[in-house]
Order: sequence, then structure tokens, then C-alpha cells
Amino acid sequence: MANSSVLAGATINSVSVFVLSSNVTVERNTIPITALGDAWEKNVQGVARVSGSIEVAYDKSDHGSIITHMVTPSSPNAPVAGTFTWNTGETWTGNLYVTSINATAAVDDIVKATINFNGDGAWTL
Repeated sequence: MANSSVLAGATINSVSVFVLSSNVTVERNTIPITALGDAWEKNVQGVARVSGSIEVAYDKSDHGSIITHMVTPSSPNAPVAGTFTWNTGETWTGNLYVTSINATAAVDDIVKATINFNGDGAWTL
């Protein structure tokens, strides 16, 4: 399930950013349980997960703080808190791991970055 609404705002590890575009997906995979000799594949429901990427913009003076806060959780190996607010007013919250940040050079003091993440545990959707 992907949210087709526009992401109006995001906060990751207490850092708010202006969202330019987003792709946030909630999915539940299947696990094959096919036995030798079965003519058709059989599956059981797997676990749910949240993942995605958001393209954001922020003032270049905030760049160091944003990188540090987004990739440094309060304790080692711990996820950070994420909140995504859609233009419909719907809010998704949960813990996540930032897997990468790809920032471009600042233009007129504005930095654009793509933040990729994987959720950790249950999310409130």
C-alpha cells in the first residue's frame, strides 16, 4: 500500500524538513511453503514493513545539523523517530533507520536531498 497523497511535511529524529516529493510504501510479503512435488506454489503471509524515500529541501546552514541528527540516533544501533504528514491531514508515525542521504549542492542557500529509509517495528498509519 503506497500513499498516493502528497506528503506535506516530515520530521525525522526531531528535524523538520520541507518535502518536495515522496515515495512511502507499506507492504506485506509472502513466504513460500511449497513442498516437493506440489504443482503450484503455496505461501503464507509474511511480516509488514515500511520503506521509502523523500526528497527534501532545507537551508544550507542546517545541513550539518540535519545530517548529524538524521544519522545519529540517541543510542547506538537504535532507530530514529519518523513522522510523515500528508496533505489529507493523515499522519504516519514510527521508528526508522536512515539508509542513505544524497544531497546536492546548495542553490540560493537551499540544499536538496533524497533520504532513503527502512521502518523498524510497527507504525501507526
